[in-house]
Amino acid sequence: MVQKHSATIAACATSNAPAGVAIIRISGPDTKGALRALFKSRIDPIKHPRTVVIGDVLDSTTKETLDRSIVFFMPSPGSFTGEDVAEIQCHGSPLLVRKILRSLYSYGVAPAHPGEFTKRAFLNGKLDLVQAEAIGDLISASTEQALKLAAEQLNGRLSGTISSIGTPLRDALAELEASIDFPEEDINPASERRIVAEIEKTGKEIEKLINSYAYGQVVKEGFRVLLAGPPNAGKSSLLNLFVGHQRAIVTPISGTTRDLLEEEVTLDGLRFVFCDSAGLRETTDTVEQVGIELAKSRVPWADLVLFIIDGGDTDAAWQLAASHLRGLARRVWLVVNKVDIAPDAFSTVTIEPTLFSQRFFLSAKTESGFSALQEALVEEVRNAAIAAEGGSTTITNERHRLALISAHDAIHRAGEAHRAGQPTEIVSLELRHALTSLDEIVGVTSTEDILGRIFSKFCIGK
Repeated sequence: MVQKHSATIAACATSNAPAGVAIIRISGPDTKGALRALFKSRIDPIKHPRTVVIGDVLDSTTKETLDRSIVFFMPSPGSFTGEDVAEIQCHGSPLLVRKILRSLYSYGVAPAHPGEFTKRAFLNGKLDLVQAEAIGDLISASTEQALKLAAEQLNGRLSGTISSIGTPLRDALAELEASIDFPEEDINPASERRIVAEIEKTGKEIEKLINSYAYGQVVKEGFRVLLAGPPNAGKSSLLNLFVGHQRAIVTPISGTTRDLLEEEVTLDGLRFVFCDSAGLRETTDTVEQVGIELAKSRVPWADLVLFIIDGGDTDAAWQLAASHLRGLARRVWLVVNKVDIAPDAFSTVTIEPTLFSQRFFLSAKTESGFSALQEALVEEVRNAAIAAEGGSTTITNERHRLALISAHDAIHRAGEAHRAGQPTEIVSLELRHALTSLDEIVGVTSTEDILGRIFSKFCIGK
């Protein structure tokens, strides 16, 4: 059912930059009135919906022609928003776009808020909340894999998974509540075992989705790699190699890097975020101390820490710096640099298996061994992809993850209540909590606060 919104809205749906064509989108109950007042052509677009019509866009005050443009009209409910919608394709001058929008606003059309067109599409039942969020992800996708996951969610893959997960829970809840309403009709043991088995199976399916989030975040935000280690070991040189140009200053002076330097890099179609940091050491330099504290604070942020050392240094020279990673880093690889001037490093540098899971030898100067490190990084992400694909559907949104955790916890509590012999009402209540959390994902239940947070991230015109 199409909801009625008081305002007719308009915004430019294309970039605010000079271009061959710009698109201005209008949606709401007075779209027809705006077209009749401000667009003149031989063919009436309202009488010929979904037909491209050429005509003049007028200034609402002077009635002068602003541009010769293309217009097409899409009547409710068969439009993106579910309301009457029109699109004006004008020449892409930012000044011209502003003049046309001012004409619409002067007529009485309101400026659209960020994401308001998509929000109306959701409120009018044209798409669910997962699909609405996928539109934003599709627009911001910067890699093939991110584009693929966003397209899958827009096409309803995640929504379908959530629906299939919820179906056995709803069936189980119906049987449990029937036994509560009609206590004389006890659930037979076979039915009880089946219900418990379905609940446990659903819990495992939800757990798979939760676990897929780690890979989903890598696809969406990039695999985060922190370059850490003692000063003058080659962290900045390695960052420059990954980026492909001199992004960080490199000098023989220790402690050159004081701040965090982040760069996005695509390797073999996968997105990585590399962060160069200050060298870890004891110092009395106040500014360098701030940089070292920043470096330490970034350790939990990283999906992987590349701990870079000078191949010519002794273990004692870098073991203190490595101690800052313990208990904070998820995974650490040891990268032994400068092997071109320290060939003995291959036999003298030992790996500590409790901290480092892999070891690499390279020369940032000659690039020897660098390709092996790149290949290992790509393989690390691809292995996560293979693990995620085992669960079929991947989630990329923190809101979805939190709702799934809430549903999983409720299912766990339901199982605990059943095993403890607690009343059926308790089990039933927890299943309701689980279903409510699942419904929040697709937007069956939602609050204005949640919608506000979601759609405020969209650009104006979408």
